[in-house]
Amino acid sequence: MKKHNRIITIIMGIAFMLLLVACGNNETSSSEGEVNAEENDEQVYKLTMNSQLTPAVEGTPTHLGTVGFIERVNERTDGRVEIEVFYNNQLAGQSESLDALARGTIDFQVTSPVSWADRIPEGDGGNLPFAFQGEEFVQHLLRETEFGSLYHEALEDYGVKPLHYFHTASAGYLTTKPIASADDFSGVVLSGPSPKVSDYYSSLGAGVASVSFADYYEALLRGTIDGITFPYYSLETYGLHEVVDYITVPGEVDPALSMMVVSLEAWNKLPADLQGIVYDVAMEIEQETMELSKEFTKSGIEFARENGIEVIEMTEEAYNELRQKGKETYWEDFAQQNERTAKMVDALVGAIEEYEESSGRSYDDYLEIYR
Repeated sequence: MKKHNRIITIIMGIAFMLLLVACGNNETSSSEGEVNAEENDEQVYKLTMNSQLTPAVEGTPTHLGTVGFIERVNERTDGRVEIEVFYNNQLAGQSESLDALARGTIDFQVTSPVSWADRIPEGDGGNLPFAFQGEEFVQHLLRETEFGSLYHEALEDYGVKPLHYFHTASAGYLTTKPIASADDFSGVVLSGPSPKVSDYYSSLGAGVASVSFADYYEALLRGTIDGITFPYYSLETYGLHEVVDYITVPGEVDPALSMMVVSLEAWNKLPADLQGIVYDVAMEIEQETMELSKEFTKSGIEFARENGIEVIEMTEEAYNELRQKGKETYWEDFAQQNERTAKMVDALVGAIEEYEESSGRSYDDYLEIYR
């Protein structure tokens, strides 16, 4: 009996020692957890940004949308988020950049919605001809209607989170031959930035060539093309006033849009507090580029006049004819891509009707932007 009691005592002693060890281990784990949390608060996140654009001129909407964003994020996070930008798609080509983002190979991308339309067809909504009439309308469309939410949904399905748009001023026809109406497209060769835009120009009787932004000057100089659709302020920043004789207003895309997106993989690695700061900065930048966009539309038109470029104002009849042609070609083709794009066009049509009814703005009022 004594032997049995001794065995029980030994077993209880061993169990007590194991309990003490376990408690000691728990205390160590808790301490290490606190240290790791402190380290996380001080961790610096070094991220990469791939841009399809060349370095922008300081003070332009594009410069604010990229460099301004990087600097402000770094400042607001006390240096905990460092973003290095690589221009001209140095890290991944335009067609490859979407997959690189989805895989987390690159962290941010500066692009335009239409650039990935071959795999995200909803992006073609950014270039619908004569669909937009100013920054406030576009902002409402992107942030408060199904048009924008459906596009964002398509991006996130691919592993990409949209951060902010930067409005880059009205983009219209910059040409060596005058364009005042649909009839004037016949025999003119234009650069088509996407297949749907090219089809739209072809339906008007124009020839189409594919020329990169960087080669616009040379192509216009040599007569390879007769015109482009590009922001008016590029007459100054790209030196295009030297090779362009006419511009046509209003713009085909008003305003043109670029955007900043982030890989969901990179985004999810950021702590919640840093995500909040980055998002807040993005929203500030978006609002500020709206005002800059308006200023650069005006300054682009003024620069054209000061440099002897003829500014052609389309009549309301000519404008409506081009918009209708766009609806019959580009808009219709876009709507037929999938269920989302069909809903996006419905949302656009509804937003246009609501805006035109509520604003009471006439076509002449709209043209004041360009005068």
